[in-house]
Amino acid sequence: MIFILSISSSAAELSFYKENGKSFFKITGVGKRAKLYVRGRYFVAYFPGKLLKKELFGRNLNDRYFHSFYLENNDNSSQIVIECNRGYIPSYKIDNTTVIVEALKEKKNRGSGKSLIPPPVSLLATPFYVSENTFSPVERSKVSYDETLFFSGVRAFYIKNYQLAAAFFREIINKYPESPFFISAYFLLGDCYRNMNNYDLALRTYTKAIKLAPKNGAVVQTLFSMASIYEKKKMFMAARNIYYRVIKDFAGTKWAEEAKFLLGLSYYKENRCRNALDRFLNIDKGSEYYPLSMLLAAECFYRMKDYAKTVLAYYYMSNRMNSIDPKVYYKELGDVGVALCKFEDYKQAEKVFDYMESTRVESIVEYSYIDRMKCDLKKGDYDDLDLKGAYILKHSKNAKLRKEARKLMDEAKLKRGQVSEKTIDEIMAKYRNDPDVVSLALYVYAKKNFMDKNCKKTLKYLVKLKKLYPDSEYNKEGSKMAAECINKMLEQFYKQPSLGEINYLYSVAALLKPKGADLCKLSWGLVFAGETGMVEKIMHLISDDECKSAVLAKFYVEMGNNMKALDIVNKLKRFPPYVYYIDMVFGDINYFNGDYNKAITLYENALKIKNKLMDDYLRLRIAKSWFGLGKYDRAIKVLDNITVSIYSDDVIYLRGLSLYKMGKFKDAIELFENLLNNLKYKEQVLFYLTMAYHKLNEKKKSMEYFNQLKRFYPNSEYLKVLEAVLP
Repeated sequence: MIFILSISSSAAELSFYKENGKSFFKITGVGKRAKLYVRGRYFVAYFPGKLLKKELFGRNLNDRYFHSFYLENNDNSSQIVIECNRGYIPSYKIDNTTVIVEALKEKKNRGSGKSLIPPPVSLLATPFYVSENTFSPVERSKVSYDETLFFSGVRAFYIKNYQLAAAFFREIINKYPESPFFISAYFLLGDCYRNMNNYDLALRTYTKAIKLAPKNGAVVQTLFSMASIYEKKKMFMAARNIYYRVIKDFAGTKWAEEAKFLLGLSYYKENRCRNALDRFLNIDKGSEYYPLSMLLAAECFYRMKDYAKTVLAYYYMSNRMNSIDPKVYYKELGDVGVALCKFEDYKQAEKVFDYMESTRVESIVEYSYIDRMKCDLKKGDYDDLDLKGAYILKHSKNAKLRKEARKLMDEAKLKRGQVSEKTIDEIMAKYRNDPDVVSLALYVYAKKNFMDKNCKKTLKYLVKLKKLYPDSEYNKEGSKMAAECINKMLEQFYKQPSLGEINYLYSVAALLKPKGADLCKLSWGLVFAGETGMVEKIMHLISDDECKSAVLAKFYVEMGNNMKALDIVNKLKRFPPYVYYIDMVFGDINYFNGDYNKAITLYENALKIKNKLMDDYLRLRIAKSWFGLGKYDRAIKVLDNITVSIYSDDVIYLRGLSLYKMGKFKDAIELFENLLNNLKYKEQVLFYLTMAYHKLNEKKKSMEYFNQLKRFYPNSEYLKVLEAVLP
């Protein structure tokens, strides 16, 4: 990198280059009057009587040896200041008008590098209102006592002896109110208090200084210092009031631009991302704060889990990423890298991680490795993930990072499908407070069982996932598996109907609501199993509108609302299978109204559907209709054709009832006694057993069942009938 600096009529050329792994600065065109010296980590080339036409400030180099350089103008001079990183000090060589500056490893008792003449007091770095990093040499022939006090304070300030510096500045303020250094001393005294963490005293001093010199050039920087104190005290509203003041009073200046950025940053520090975004997204693209604003905006979107906007904000600043200090904002950069991985932009993610690791700071590199592991987990590069995880576990002293590495390595095992029921139990115990890992474990094990064609277990773990983590992304991924399993189990149910099975499928479907599940078939299964009331919770999810209407009509007629049922059924299409549902619904209306002949005709028409479960459901209704007409032998004949097991108790009861009505009491008793454990029919069975034995004149048996009825159902209406009949 080469930087051309025009100084008056002559030109000095500053270049930065690397050779054999080392970094160097070269300054050519240095005149004889230039003064060179080293101060701590700083190298200064001072040009008296010459001015730079263009000023460049604080360029960050992101270099191992050099941190930054500064190019400054003073009243009648210019200077180049080169800063080494901590642990290094500058050294320079002179060849005619060329100076080569390199960085050497700092050692105890090392000299300050090659120096022509010890730098005079007047050339020491002086803060002058703004900060200790501003170099402002001053030449004076006569030195007054107040000036001596001031520069003594400045020197103490420079070596960070703030208590001593404050004593010098207070001496000027108390004894020399007419001194030209009076105002400067006031501002610097505030800086001393701030650096001593005496924030309340610093604020009072700054306020007094601004009141004394409201138009001084130091005011704006002092306002920023006051705002930073308020933020350290968590008084963000007070800090923001200062930023608003700067924006108003210094409109159109670089200070106003900085205040706009810091205003957003104050909201960001409070984790008020929506307010921060309002500020960051309005920073001008040409502003030096634009790249960092976009990075922090990206972080806000990341915290809000809006990863698409995170990536978009990154693209706006990606070509200026080098202006962001990765040592300060490595966490935000890492989150952006993870967001890029979520959108499979692995190339840009790699670029971000490389930039973080260019700091060569071990803690930041380890943090980057964790984010790379998250990226590896997304793209399925489990070998690379394990390598980085092993590095973290071996070298990192950060317990939190080691824990995160173990977690990611466990997630990789899960992603590989290396799971068993025991593994899942262990994972759930180990990560019970970490929904990401546990939800992944449940999903992976559900998927494993799905691949093994074990639908029961698949649904078991998908249900557990939904109950424990209803907002997990894996619920959506498991939806297709759930739908396929429900449909397969429905097919099995229709072949071998089971009340427990249909109730289980209903509970799963009502919870998971998987797209693709045949809820039409499930709803009719519930109807034919006698669980019509349950249909209400899932029928609105049926995707087939005609089926939904047919189910709805059946639901209303079973609930006794014939008018609603008729209104719906009259709109159904008159072709299979809906024509059979229409006949069934009209049959129900007549059945419940007592017109059994019409009901039988309509039910027999509906039998043409050739669905075994529905056919036996209709046959049971036909048998009940014949029973209602007093045609008990016809009812028994229909019952003989019902083979679906879930109707077996209904068939036994109706057959026993028909035999009882036909006077075949012994046959009826034999059937009724098989139903004594069926709670649905127990009350009626006890009544008819009492009556049947009474008819057979077996009084002891009759009283035995009468007493059972009285004990189990003391408020039964049947007791009144029996008390009137029995002696």
